Amino acid sequence: MKTIARYVVTVVLIACCAASLSANGLNLNGSGSRAMGMAGAVISWTDDVSLFYFNPAGAAFAEKSWVSLFETNLLPSGTYALPAYGIDAKTNSKVYPAGALGFVKPLSDKLTVGIGVYTPSGTGASWDGTELKNLSGGKPYTWQSFLGVFTVSPLLAYKVSDQLSLGASINLNYGMLKIERPGVGQYEESLNGIGFGATVGMQYKPSDKLAFGLSYKLPVSVTLKGDATMSGAALVGAATESDVTRKTTLPMWLGAGVSFKPLDKLRLAFDVNWTNWKKLDKIPVEFSDAYWTALMAHPALKAAFDQNLDLKWKDCLQVRVGAEYLVNEQWSLRVGYMRDPSPAPLETMNILLPQIPYNMFTVGAGYTGAKLSVHAAVEILRGQEQNVPLAPTSKMPGLHSMNLVVPSITIAYRFD
Repeated sequence: MKTIARYVVTVVLIACCAASLSANGLNLNGSGSRAMGMAGAVISWTDDVSLFYFNPAGAAFAEKSWVSLFETNLLPSGTYALPAYGIDAKTNSKVYPAGALGFVKPLSDKLTVGIGVYTPSGTGASWDGTELKNLSGGKPYTWQSFLGVFTVSPLLAYKVSDQLSLGASINLNYGMLKIERPGVGQYEESLNGIGFGATVGMQYKPSDKLAFGLSYKLPVSVTLKGDATMSGAALVGAATESDVTRKTTLPMWLGAGVSFKPLDKLRLAFDVNWTNWKKLDKIPVEFSDAYWTALMAHPALKAAFDQNLDLKWKDCLQVRVGAEYLVNEQWSLRVGYMRDPSPAPLETMNILLPQIPYNMFTVGAGYTGAKLSVHAAVEILRGQEQNVPLAPTSKMPGLHSMNLVVPSITIAYRFD
């Protein structure tokens, strides 16, 4: 029993770890460098590859066909300190790529079609197991996670009038989830699955200087399936591998925006985004191995085998503001700010799911030619330190912090 205890010492502290995600729950903060340069405040006027993420109605105003490629990299930097256990750790340096590819084609003066492939969610966390060994009986383990969601979106947009457009897309979402952390020995989980959703939007432009927009993403039910391994499970008479299933829902998202031009060369924009994260209260786990299921209720081994993710998240409202200044007919500059709250209470905070409130600052620039355009942007997310008390209700007590730098570039080509 002493050997078993060595594997599960303090594992209760990590019983809720899962894939690390970007700001505000499971969502990245947008798609397309032009939008990112304005902190994503583009629901009322988006007309590039970002429309697949923010508002498909923007495609209706396309005058020519275009194709666009967007590439971005998330560079997280986190720390975790728990003095009572002698822990002062930081994340390993790692790059998490994401991107988008979009094509839009007007079929007539009214009707436009398109298709986009993009990454609405995708990042992770990787920690030095040696720095965290005091959480696992003095033995270092691998602590890392990865989440990737890829969406394919065929799109249809209709221009009702010169001022009003409507748009919708069907979203096929393919998700991947990988987790590595201590359990009874090393625990690893690898899942994937698909889910269908949709986005509907509207843009209204009463004048050249003023625009309004609405966008709504339907909730998506997703079933993730794969396998899990527990390297030390044989010590308690269990198999070292089991099939695993997780069923969850990506909640609905509602966005509204307004933009106006106080000067001919200056556009200001303001957006609010609301996400119904409260629906994501828990992500349950189902093991095919009956003994693994029984061990989820074992008094001593529950912390290792009970992989249910108790999130207790709350709804969140993001506020985004942005500005774009046209230096001349080809060159433009952009800045933006977003307040990004965390949906998670302190009691469910952990180092592989660092749900931290962020202040996001963005800068960007772009060149728009007759056919070719190139835009670049950088997001800087400054996380607010979260001090989780050492209490029985806390999943992972200690001081948590996370910052991200997110550079991006977008290249687009418009056809004659």
